Amino acid sequence: MRKLQRHRHAIRAAIFGVIITLAATLGLRIADDQSVQKQLSQELTNLQLEIRRELQLHLFGFSWISQSDAQQQNWLNNGPEIFNYYRHFRHLFWLNQQGEISAIYPSESETATHVSAETLTWLQRFNHGIRYLVPAGQLSEHPADLLLVIPQHETPAVGYYAATINMHQLFSFIALTHLAENTEFQVKRVDDEQLLFSHIRSYQLREDWGHTQPFQLFGETWEFELWPSPQRLDALRSNLPILVFVAGILVTCLLTFVLYLLGISRVREKLLKDANRELYDEIEEREKVEKRIAYLAEHDPLTGLANRNAILAQLERQLQIKQANAKHIGLMMIDLDHFKEVNDTLGHNIGNLLLKQVSKRISEVISSPSILARLGGDEFAILVPIVHSQLDLEKFAEEIIHALDQQFNLEGYEVFVTASIGIALTQTGDEDGETLMRHADTALHRAKQKGRNTWHVYSQELHDELASRLEISKRLRHAIEHEKLTLYYQPQVDMTTRKIIGLEVLVRWIEDDGTIIGPDQFIPIAEDSGLILPISDFVLQNACKQLGRWRQQGFTDLRISVNLSGRQFQTPDLTKQILFAIRNAGIPAAYVELELTEQVLIENQESHTQFMHDMRENGITLAIDDFGVGYSSLSYLKHFPINALKIDRSFVKDIPEDKDDATITQTIISLAHNLDIGIVAEGVETEEQAQFLIERGCTIAQGFYYSKPLPVDEITQLLSQSNGVIPAKIS
Repeated sequence: MRKLQRHRHAIRAAIFGVIITLAATLGLRIADDQSVQKQLSQELTNLQLEIRRELQLHLFGFSWISQSDAQQQNWLNNGPEIFNYYRHFRHLFWLNQQGEISAIYPSESETATHVSAETLTWLQRFNHGIRYLVPAGQLSEHPADLLLVIPQHETPAVGYYAATINMHQLFSFIALTHLAENTEFQVKRVDDEQLLFSHIRSYQLREDWGHTQPFQLFGETWEFELWPSPQRLDALRSNLPILVFVAGILVTCLLTFVLYLLGISRVREKLLKDANRELYDEIEEREKVEKRIAYLAEHDPLTGLANRNAILAQLERQLQIKQANAKHIGLMMIDLDHFKEVNDTLGHNIGNLLLKQVSKRISEVISSPSILARLGGDEFAILVPIVHSQLDLEKFAEEIIHALDQQFNLEGYEVFVTASIGIALTQTGDEDGETLMRHADTALHRAKQKGRNTWHVYSQELHDELASRLEISKRLRHAIEHEKLTLYYQPQVDMTTRKIIGLEVLVRWIEDDGTIIGPDQFIPIAEDSGLILPISDFVLQNACKQLGRWRQQGFTDLRISVNLSGRQFQTPDLTKQILFAIRNAGIPAAYVELELTEQVLIENQESHTQFMHDMRENGITLAIDDFGVGYSSLSYLKHFPINALKIDRSFVKDIPEDKDDATITQTIISLAHNLDIGIVAEGVETEEQAQFLIERGCTIAQGFYYSKPLPVDEITQLLSQSNGVIPAKIS
């Protein structure tokens, strides 16, 4: 639009020039067409005059002959001379008063013997000495033929001189001699639209360019019509409109070009000034952007604090400078607990306000030369360049936790937030910034594991523990891939008969050298890393297949109990996996029991309730493992389809001596009986414990008193001996 404005004069000149050129061309074309119309009209007039002249010539000659020869019929003897001079006569006649043909030339012509009644009526009205030109009627050989009649000179007339004129021949002669080339011409009778003559090759321009004129005869009217062919019209039209159009366009283009150049010359200076101004503005804006980029490179845009890059760079500088009076350099990493819940519940705007207020409150606690930075999300870091002892940082962490304990008022919302803090100090003096950041992050992770809203200091023991976990995780993945895991089975015994009624399935990791790695070492790591999923699937599939083999060996009353991990509930097709394993092994679902801990059960009650009802509908029983150490609640026992409770070993190991454990155990047994739920005791290791449980109504137990977990071969042998009854002593 700006370019159009700059060249508006050139655009106006172009528009006006085109309009004037088109108007002039159109006017000349109209005038030229009017001139052509006049010329065509004049040609038709001239053509009609030529036809009239030719007819008058024949009338005059015929009159002269009739006057010079009074011999009535004898005048026909001059027929050859008459035809020689007047070539458009077709016949010569002598007609008597009754209209009968008394004589004819040429004599051999075949024609009617008398005129029509209408013509006879006209003959009787004709006056002496006057020439009459009437339609030939029945004496004609062509519709255009005319009859020339002159009454005989005697009074009264005894006959008539008559001749038929070949008008078609006359029209052809006139068209040949006087009609312009490529001009269309026709003659028709008006009364009956009879076409009398046609000299036509194209009707294309007849409607727009046709000209007509009447031709009066005695008793009827003819119509002459003339129009040009396209070739004749092109020849008649003048080239002046085209020349004017071309000249106008050329002049318009030249004028437009000149004005365009003038426009460019006028605006070039202005454009140059604008360009210089824009250049100065751009330079100024670029300086602002560069300053902003430099600022954002080292600052957090939300809180205005230093960012990760800035604090890491400052940490590197401090590590190189190493203040002379400082024993250590400290780094604290702070993470807000459950900050995601604030974002999800109140929205990101409230979350951003919370981050700003948290940063402000922490800033009020720290003092120079310490540096506060926001690393991203809800993570902050504090660089303490002068630390005399670890105790200083621990006190500092307590101050921060205490400062964050107070509520935050955010647009009408009262929000409480806690923080977990990881603390790292330089130890050897050889650490770099990344290493110290990693140590603080590791300590922060341990603080969250300890329950959040606390702090933890990085130590070599923590490092060794994490390294060990990493190594175990790597080896565990290798063990899963190379099938180094195996299943062990611990009998569940009816203590009144010592008969094995079921087996709890346990997993063991056996290295190539025979070393057995206990589940307490690798199961927590598997839970954290997600490896628990393939391990759980391995246990379920192989346990079901083994139960199928035992049933084939005759142990048809045997049940298995398989532990479920909380991670498994995060998979959408857990129910399908369990049912597939059971059906693939070909065992009844009623002989499979799934064990869940109370913590897993409470985490997502709605989805777990649906899962447990699905299991109940398919005949699979459910048991609560380690009952009493987690979120024990009568509510979920009422609403969930639980089949059995398993008393945790921590309550069993000190009974009957410990009265508290005995009371708790008695309460759990009574609760199960009142709710009509099965009860199983774990960790039974002595006869006194077994007797205590039997006396209080708990008859099912498992523990080393009856059998430790055994591999499949040994447990099969135990099932086979004494019909599955545990001997009194197991060495």
